[in-house]
Amino acid sequence: MRQGERLGHRFERLTKVAGDPTALLDLRDDPASIAPERAIVFEIAGSVDAFYAQAQKLGLEYLGEFEVEFEPDDDFHDAKKPEKVASGRIYLAMPDVRALQELLSLWRRYQRGEPMEYGRGSWNDLFGRLIDVRPWGPQDRVLPEMIEFWESALASNPDDLVRFEIELWHHENRERRNRSHARLRQEIHELGGRIVDHTIIPEIRYDAALVDVPPTHVRSLIDRPEISLARVDEVMFLRPQSVAHHPARDAPEGQNGPGLTSPPHLEHDAPIAALLDGLPIQNHARLAGRLIVDDPDTLEPLYPIDLREHGTSMASLIIHGDLNHGEPQLARPLLVLPVLRPNAGGGERTPADRLVVDVIHRAVKRIKEGDGSEPATGPDVKIINVSLGDAWRPFARVMSPLGRLLDYLSERYRVLFLVSAGNVMERLDIPEFRTSEAFENADPKEREIAILKALDRNKSERTLLSPAEALNILTIGGAHRGSAYNGNLPRMLVDPFTDESLPNIASAMGLGFRKAIKPDLLFDGGRAPVRVVGSGERVTIQPFHRAARFFGLRVAAPDRQGGARYEDFAWGSSVATALATRSSHRIYDVLSDANGGSNHTDIPPDHMALVLKALLVHGASWGACGKMLDRHFGPQGQGQHMPRRDNITRLLGYGVPDIDRVLDCAGNRATMLGFGTIAPDTGLLYRIPLPTDLDGQRALRSLTVTLAWFAPINPNHRGYRKAALEISPGNETDKYWIAEKREPSQPGDKAVSRGTVFHERRYGEQAAVFVDDGHLLLKVSCRATAGDFDELVPYALAVSFEVAVEAGIPVYDQVRDRLAPQVRATVASGS
Repeated sequence: MRQGERLGHRFERLTKVAGDPTALLDLRDDPASIAPERAIVFEIAGSVDAFYAQAQKLGLEYLGEFEVEFEPDDDFHDAKKPEKVASGRIYLAMPDVRALQELLSLWRRYQRGEPMEYGRGSWNDLFGRLIDVRPWGPQDRVLPEMIEFWESALASNPDDLVRFEIELWHHENRERRNRSHARLRQEIHELGGRIVDHTIIPEIRYDAALVDVPPTHVRSLIDRPEISLARVDEVMFLRPQSVAHHPARDAPEGQNGPGLTSPPHLEHDAPIAALLDGLPIQNHARLAGRLIVDDPDTLEPLYPIDLREHGTSMASLIIHGDLNHGEPQLARPLLVLPVLRPNAGGGERTPADRLVVDVIHRAVKRIKEGDGSEPATGPDVKIINVSLGDAWRPFARVMSPLGRLLDYLSERYRVLFLVSAGNVMERLDIPEFRTSEAFENADPKEREIAILKALDRNKSERTLLSPAEALNILTIGGAHRGSAYNGNLPRMLVDPFTDESLPNIASAMGLGFRKAIKPDLLFDGGRAPVRVVGSGERVTIQPFHRAARFFGLRVAAPDRQGGARYEDFAWGSSVATALATRSSHRIYDVLSDANGGSNHTDIPPDHMALVLKALLVHGASWGACGKMLDRHFGPQGQGQHMPRRDNITRLLGYGVPDIDRVLDCAGNRATMLGFGTIAPDTGLLYRIPLPTDLDGQRALRSLTVTLAWFAPINPNHRGYRKAALEISPGNETDKYWIAEKREPSQPGDKAVSRGTVFHERRYGEQAAVFVDDGHLLLKVSCRATAGDFDELVPYALAVSFEVAVEAGIPVYDQVRDRLAPQVRATVASGS
């Protein structure tokens, strides 16, 4: 029987039935939402939790959570208390300039050792936890990575203009914004520079310019920022130019694949998936007739065939999967809009003369809405692959402009962005071994544990690359799995892990914004080996990126001899993201087939991307590696369960999804879908029908619940996402009576509520007498989290219920029969 026939009634619809004063001073962890004349910077020393506790006593509100601590050094420490650990900066939004001046006056009084005025003694305790309190200034505009970028640019090209980005404070008022732009133009002109590009996107409070500045003035910015561009009030940040770059292959490792065949027969003309990447080889034997390329910048004649590597490999993986597996091709064409260019220094990169935020904004708008008088190129697109990461913008607590853009576009156009976590190729110290011989000959499990502990210690140095921290997207990391691996590696290379459910060693680690779960999922990313690059007191290892024919995935690739059949090997989080896009497309195809093979489903177009998002995550789990990491990851000890789970989540996210489990039917399992909209401060009650034969029977059973939504964003507010949804028991007395235990090997119950996907697995075994007429009641609730909000929020819900095969209960059939009499949907009372 064909898959479409077996899955004809697999996806069933769920049934819905009736179901203090604000402080004037607000602490923020992102300055972008504060007016410049009201921004105060707190440099914290010591425990952030202690600072937060004291701030609460004074009525200061703060919703962010800091993750990174580092030892004090000569540039950032408290001279009076050198032992204090410096933890970073928090921004205080003052109600007006007068209040700002009063706070600074209190700080100066504290620094002079003078007693506080009556009623203000508690400020002494808060100030004792700080290194400095000051208005926004040059040291805030020029961050350490900017200095590093400038020094690198001057060292490599000392006589060339230096290109970088200037992020301006965004002003709603047009006249004030014009004055700000005029001041910037004047400053750049006086420096002898020029503005290369300038973009304003009000919806995400983005106002930025790409500028060229002479090297002499860049040196002045490094040495004395207080007398140059960094002193200009209109400037929020000076940053390295955001660039996504994919280096060229060192040498071909593949061979020719099958010859050209007759044009493929595609069942549908309209693409539902788009790829923002490099220009692929359109006449490659694996891609010919399967692509729709929208090339608004006419790159085709400027893009040499032998440089079309990344777009070709991504398109190949999306359409065919890993070529070593021989999977069926997709039934629809893939829309490709090139956002990379050939790089003069080799490889491919985002345009040198454009702000990448504008490049992506224009591309997505062109796909979904059109460009000027031109119509939309992909109005039916529900999935957009973005296998790009900015190496100069590793995630560090603050949402990047590109992350804000993807969050906005996700909700605006109801599309699912699948974004690569990024690859971190930095070295890693392994103190458990002192020589390469000891490391290479070690027991594989012991070596694996030592490497995992090193990753845990270095998590702050191996973070996601922008825009992988965005909340509405799904961030994809690379699992330690590749079809080319056969157990053998070249001499000097070592397989770091024994478990393929772990991420490969280069895959960037979470967590994400406000400690949201990131990466969300892991897909095959190649079984990347390591090599020893240092030894002595400890061994130092580094991921090895060449010789992918031993550990990667097989893809279509350029032939440097000009052929159109060449196939090579690829690996990394980009590869994993392409496979996630393919899996999303497969889910869409199955949903279409479930409607009798029609090109349409009964799922509204505005909800389809959310259904795909929920189902893509629905089959994910940590597997055995979660239990192993729980034994070895820190912190260990009493009361450390939740921090340890967060650290495991940095590696695994929700885990590796079993897509076939989501798509295939089984007699002992039923998967149900629900979707709709929900208003803030309300709840919807879902009645999940259970198999009647389970009533009073002892049997192992499991419940998996996945809730996905697109949260509108409010960049003006510290809460950022306007809506938070969650699942809770609809029956407060019996709660999750049929699956009362939460599976321990998964992200913590607080962590699953921080992003825009709620995914939880539960189980039970004891005999239970049915309540609520044999239904499990689940409540979907919504609350506003970033200011006033009264709009409807779209969501999708997937629920699976499974009973052990040996119980002999026909779960699917009995649940389907109980779902047949549809009940009118109403809103639950309360929230």
